[in-house]
Amino acid sequence: MLVLTGSPASAGASEELQIGLIEARVSGNVLSPPPYGREDADIIYPDWFRGTWDVYSETTSVEAPCGVPLFGGNSTFAAAKREIGASNALQYRARFIDGSAGTIADREFNVREIVKQAMGANAVQDVSLATPDKFSCLLSPAGAGQVLSVDLLTLDRRQEKIDGKNFHCAEVVRQVVAPINQNKPQMTPLPPQQPSSKTVLLKEIETASLYTLENENKLRCVQRSATFLLPSQQDPLAQQLWQMSRGRPIDVRFYDVTYTRR
Repeated sequence: MLVLTGSPASAGASEELQIGLIEARVSGNVLSPPPYGREDADIIYPDWFRGTWDVYSETTSVEAPCGVPLFGGNSTFAAAKREIGASNALQYRARFIDGSAGTIADREFNVREIVKQAMGANAVQDVSLATPDKFSCLLSPAGAGQVLSVDLLTLDRRQEKIDGKNFHCAEVVRQVVAPINQNKPQMTPLPPQQPSSKTVLLKEIETASLYTLENENKLRCVQRSATFLLPSQQDPLAQQLWQMSRGRPIDVRFYDVTYTRR
């Protein structure tokens, strides 16, 4: 398994973090990097997640904490803003299955379903690895005219069982995207949102989810994603952009998500 360094928190510090941390980061829209580390081998969901769901995900907010230029520019920010609202909601299926330690997400199924709805029915060309710590696939988004290699590397993970009807979880994932005909450097990030056919795009994304059980057939979730830049000793521009961000996310989005049991 590839060993990576995630957020600055040590394992010892993570163990001392109090329940309610994830909710505080979402409700307070905290702009500092997450203080938790990789606390668990996987996210173990309450048993009431088990099964297949129809998911309705509506973007409710798009923010550029470091300014529009670091977000990706005016056109990128405007396009992201247009995703807000019910008319652009994403609808897909999600599945949770039995794992050795309890109920877990069916990662390959869920990624395939999301990508199919967001990028086209045939966008997923191949999935070569689907584990809690690494997901690797080939994507060919509709209209893109190229095949991309995508690696999702989980750096940090935390879960909090609040009570019988509320469950919170968060993961920090390093996303590495590159054309399949190009070698992929592991630590040379380029400006986000602006990949060309010959660039490699790296970013780290914290996704925090606050789940509430409404009844046995419906879940609701408030979700926040925050995208962070990476430092680079090889790319002066990427290093400069990272310094300009001062450890803050460049792209923050909120979603209202509803799960209805099939």
